[in-house]
Amino acid sequence: MEDDEPSQSTLQDLLVDEEQMNEELLTNLLADYVGIGSNSGSLVPTPAFEELTAKQQITVVLLAQRARHELDMVESEQLTPSEISEESGIKTGTIYPTIRELEEEDVAVGNDGSYHIPPYNFTKAKQLIRGDA
Repeated sequence: MEDDEPSQSTLQDLLVDEEQMNEELLTNLLADYVGIGSNSGSLVPTPAFEELTAKQQITVVLLAQRARHELDMVESEQLTPSEISEESGIKTGTIYPTIRELEEEDVAVGNDGSYHIPPYNFTKAKQLIRGDA
């Protein structure tokens, strides 16, 4: 007699490795727009980065900072507006209102004048970068 019952699912089937998922998402998000210098840790923008809006570029820079932090290339996952300007070439006069917009849209999180994108906002960041937002 054949067993026609479907296999039983358990709550254990829902468990995932968040770090691996976040790393894969971060890699997929950044690969088209920037590389990271293996020796210097500097961001190396691709031509596609230049085609992004300032808001999208700032999002990419903040995500790249997270990647550099995960790679132990920098101490903090956060950047100040001045540091974002240095990394992106965007003038600080554009960064301040744009970073506030990213905060209001719950993409970036600010802490004492520094900003980052936490893993729970990676999907929102992806939608913004890909133009789905």
